[in-house]
Amino acid sequence: MRVATDYICPRCGGDIPNAVYKGRYPGALSRTDNETEICSDCGSLEAMEQFACGRCRDQSEWSGNR
Repeated sequence: MRVATDYICPRCGGDIPNAVYKGRYPGALSRTDNETEICSDCGSLEAMEQFACGRCRDQSEWSGNR
């Protein structure tokens, strides 16, 4: 069973999948490892980063990991 802390995005600290539907359905999978669940906004941001820069920010650079 998931607990409330499972619905916090490790990339930005926001709610998964978003603030309106926190915990109601899964978020996005991070492109860094295809395992880590992140919020929908971060999922979109990673897609744009990969398209524009050819790579996503490494998990060690995420603000939620500090």
